[in-house]
Amino acid sequence: MRINSDRNKKVLGFVYVLCLLALLFDFLLINIDGSLGELSESFKLTPFAVGILLFIIYRGLPVFHYDSDGEVLNFTASEPNLRWLGGVTRRHFEFPKRKLENFNIRSYPLRRVLTVGIRSKEGGIRKQRATISYLNSRELKDLKRSLKGVLEKNKQD
Repeated sequence: MRINSDRNKKVLGFVYVLCLLALLFDFLLINIDGSLGELSESFKLTPFAVGILLFIIYRGLPVFHYDSDGEVLNFTASEPNLRWLGGVTRRHFEFPKRKLENFNIRSYPLRRVLTVGIRSKEGGIRKQRATISYLNSRELKDLKRSLKGVLEKNKQD
């Protein structure tokens, strides 16, 4: 099964442009007299821009890819609009299906986090997390069904 939530890229790109425009407007408004003033005065943020940026950070990475075809489970959460920031905007992990020990989906206000327990070579359980806040209800149900199926198959073997 594959889940791909690429539909959020364009909307968030528009939100980023709005935040940049708000920052530019504030910068120009502070320096309306023509002097650039002190450096600390020229970098103020509007409450709108700060609120939107904090909301985006809280929600997590908007694009989520899940692939359970074959013998490996692949999870990737990313932010393609900000990929120039480097590894901060991409989270990827993959492991064999037989090593899946458990999973949990925690719901917070406006945020969902998938936690996957993976059996390690040393015998312990290692936890991996990915934000899945931008999945719709159908995709979330499909993800749960797929992971439950893998767990049931692991218990039979």
